[in-house]
Amino acid sequence: MFMKLRKDLQKVAESYRVIQSNEEIARNLGFDPYDLSGYETIRHFINDLLDDEVLVHLFYVQVEEIEHQLHRYGERLGEKTLEDATIITAKRGDTEAEYNGHYKDWGWKKDLLLDQKHKVFLAFQNLGINDNEGHALPLNLEKLREIDINVNEITADGKYPTYENIAVAKHRYETDLFYRPQDGWVHNCKGDLDEINRRYQKYWKHRDFRVHAALESKLNFLFKREDYDWVGAYHRNLHVQRYNRRIKHCVRRYRIERNTNESFNNYLKQHMGFETSLPWKGKKHAFKHTTLCLIAINAVALTRLQNGETKNLTSIAYLT
Repeated sequence: MFMKLRKDLQKVAESYRVIQSNEEIARNLGFDPYDLSGYETIRHFINDLLDDEVLVHLFYVQVEEIEHQLHRYGERLGEKTLEDATIITAKRGDTEAEYNGHYKDWGWKKDLLLDQKHKVFLAFQNLGINDNEGHALPLNLEKLREIDINVNEITADGKYPTYENIAVAKHRYETDLFYRPQDGWVHNCKGDLDEINRRYQKYWKHRDFRVHAALESKLNFLFKREDYDWVGAYHRNLHVQRYNRRIKHCVRRYRIERNTNESFNNYLKQHMGFETSLPWKGKKHAFKHTTLCLIAINAVALTRLQNGETKNLTSIAYLT
C-alpha cells in the first residue's frame, strides 16, 4: 500500500531502500528499523504470498472495519452508491490483453462500487474488457451482504438495469437502482398490473398462492419463481414514469452523480497509478495491482477515521 501511495516507488527494491534509510517510515509501516526483515522476505511476501484470495479477503475486512468506525459517528456505508467499470489499459505488447472498439484500447476492466458520500470503495469485480458489466452488480451486492452492509441505492448507466438486475436488487437485497432511461426503451406490458395478476394466477395450485395477495406479495412470489421479466418490467416502467415526471431534476441528478463517479475514477488513475504503474504484463498482475490501489486508498479512509477525521476520507494530500 505504501508503494501505491508513493508514485515515485514502482518496485519492491525501491521501497525497501526507503524503509532501510528512514526509521520513521519503517516504524509507521510496522517494522523494527533495527531488526528489519531481509529484502527477499519482503519481496516474496508481496509478489508471491499476496494472491487474489488474500487480497479480496483483506479488501472486505477493510470495508467492514470502515463501516464499524463510521458507526461511532452515527454514519454508515451504502446509503447512496455509484457503480461503473473503468478500463485497465494493458502494457504495450501484452498478449493476454483483448481489444475493445468502444474504448479503442487493449486491456481489462474493473467494476467498482463506490460509496457516494464517503468516497470509499465498497466492492469490485475483475472483468474482461468485453465482458458484460451488468453481471457484476448482483455479485457486488452479495459480497456486501456477507459482511452485513446493505446498499440502499445504486446510480448506474444503462448496462446495469436489466430486468433481472432490477428484480434481484429490489427483492433480494432491498436496493433501488437509479438510471437514465435508454434510447429505444418502450413501455413493457409485462409490468402492467393486469399482466402481473395474470402471471400470478398461473400459479394458483402453488401452496404459497393467496387469492387476495397484495401487489408486493405477488411481486415477491413471482421473483422467487424467477419471473424476472415481469417483476423487472414493473419496477422499470415505474422508474421511467417517475424519471420523466421530474425529468429536469432527474437529468441533472444523473449527470452530477455520473460526473462525480468519472471524476473519482480519474483521481484514482492520476494519483494512484491505477493504469500507469502496472508492474508487469498479464491479467494476473493487472488485477493484483489495481486491487492493491483500492486497498491503499481505503486504508487512507480507515486511518483517518481511526484518528477522528470524518471528512475527505480518501484524500491522499499531504500523506506522502
